[in-house]
Amino acid sequence: MQAIINLEIYLYFALSTDAMSAVAIFPFSKASRGREIRNRSPPARYSNVLYTRGPDGLPDGSYYFHGRQSSYVEIPNRGTLDVRSCMTILAWIYHQGHAGPIVNYKRNGWGVHFWMVNPRTLFVRYTQRIGRRFTHALTYRGVKPRTWQFVGTSYNRNTGVAKLYINGKMVARRKIGKISLATNYEIRVGARQGDRRFFRGRIACLQFYSATLTTNMIRRRMKACFRRGTYKP
Repeated sequence: MQAIINLEIYLYFALSTDAMSAVAIFPFSKASRGREIRNRSPPARYSNVLYTRGPDGLPDGSYYFHGRQSSYVEIPNRGTLDVRSCMTILAWIYHQGHAGPIVNYKRNGWGVHFWMVNPRTLFVRYTQRIGRRFTHALTYRGVKPRTWQFVGTSYNRNTGVAKLYINGKMVARRKIGKISLATNYEIRVGARQGDRRFFRGRIACLQFYSATLTTNMIRRRMKACFRRGTYKP
């Protein structure tokens, strides 16, 4: 069954014309066990997370984070996830807490970071590589708690524009300047060292791209990790 699932996911990306920009896709499912399905990145290391029902409605298709310091996933970064200039991050989330990281580059500091900062507010800040200086943040206050939602963010150094997405729709846009991104660190999901804010809820199908995906591309990625063609958010 695991081989069939991996083959279905592989064929989905192989047949996608814009798939070449995908640098890592972590299903966060029991079948994948922390592995990245394109085999370009080392497996994620997970601590105190549970397998639970995913956004496709099937069992063991997501990780449940308990909302505490010990509940996290750490993704090694040996260069594949260091995208520097243009990027898109996508994930399914089912948020049940107050604040915590979806993606935080640097386990105990601040590279690029994509968070929930309260029960309804999605937040991203594209930190500069040199000196890790902050740019202006983007926020969106319309996230629905306790509901599967497909969230995303993108940045394009050519235009200097960062964006936020919910369920394939752009919900925030801001020109933050042309910078080199602080993506040259490991990644923490769920908990950042030295921080008392922790993500509580479920996360599935965490995806990284080295390009600024269009709205239509992002919509196509919503089912990237779904099994048996299901769709039951």
